[in-house]
Amino acid sequence: MPLLAINLSDTLFGQIKEHVEKGKYSSFEAFIEIAAFNQLALERGATPAEIVERGHRKINQAKLEAADVTEKPVERKKSEPEAQSKAAKVGVARRATEPVARIAPPDDTALTPEVLDTAFKRLALVARTQASPKPSEPTANGAVDEHVFGQVNRLMPLKLACRWLAAWASTEGKWPRYELVSDPLADDAATIGTLLDKWDVENERKRDELLATGLPRRGNSASRDRFLSQFLARVTRGGEIYPAVICQYQLARFDDSVIALTDRGQAFAELENPILDKQDQKSVVTLTPTESEFLARHIATWVPAERNDMRLVLRAVASGKTTPTDLAQTIRSEFPTDWSESSFQTHVSGLIARLGELRLLKRNWQGRNVNYELGNQTQVKDFIGADAQEQT
Repeated sequence: MPLLAINLSDTLFGQIKEHVEKGKYSSFEAFIEIAAFNQLALERGATPAEIVERGHRKINQAKLEAADVTEKPVERKKSEPEAQSKAAKVGVARRATEPVARIAPPDDTALTPEVLDTAFKRLALVARTQASPKPSEPTANGAVDEHVFGQVNRLMPLKLACRWLAAWASTEGKWPRYELVSDPLADDAATIGTLLDKWDVENERKRDELLATGLPRRGNSASRDRFLSQFLARVTRGGEIYPAVICQYQLARFDDSVIALTDRGQAFAELENPILDKQDQKSVVTLTPTESEFLARHIATWVPAERNDMRLVLRAVASGKTTPTDLAQTIRSEFPTDWSESSFQTHVSGLIARLGELRLLKRNWQGRNVNYELGNQTQVKDFIGADAQEQT
């Protein structure tokens, strides 16, 4: 039977631990296994009420058969957007008799004042001087015309990366070699992600309100790797660099192993941010309206594949396709036919999340059901053109 090793944030682990200690679940392993069965039931169309009625904390043969789960690992074809990120490797071994929870060393997870102060200093807005390195210029001919990986569901990590690189370059007087700064950049991103996760819990934020989404966590090396490979670059063992979203968005470029912000990336880095500059624990957004508008205009001009994908979604919603099913059916034919349905759904989910951060789209939740509506009408029309219609 496959054995999966997963990384959980301290907050999530603590919440699961609380339920296990109350006796609701026999072990951590039981909790995760039951969660998997319940999620599969939801994917098949069962409602939360039906799952609870059937006994959502129990695993039995009937659920196993209904979920159609076997012990054989399933091979699936890698889709185009999935190919842009490093494939995860899952080891197969005998199941342990008892689950083992591995906790990172305290000094790797602690959010001390010194740790926070160091991270925020490296992310501070630094004015450019004559000694600062010159940013490059984005050009239409240099645009990367490919779809953004669907699991990229937030844009705040791009802001953090641009600010960190701008501050480093201003201090050092040159753009850095990626292999020299990737670890400290990811460390600071993990510090901010852990802090925002703490704020999310303290403010009882839900779903779209979460500020920490997309950022790594301290003590979680897998989240750091995902952050780097999705937003900055993936580096092979042979030293080959595969640029990620920051380059797709033309906010930065690689020259061999040197990463430099474009002039648009530098301008984005210099905009004030409620988290990095004000450390506002009560903020409900990670990007100001000015930052969101800047990115929307930048995408419309310099990021053709992302612009076109976002316009498809916005135009469909403007025409009344406001449910996930209606939206997906309307735009499916505009995407590669060789994408699996799950790859397509992941791609659309990422698009919707990014549009939300740009304030171009809103999600209205009623339980597990969601409907979409357009954001600011003026901004939407600027982004998709004069044919955008007001949503009724």
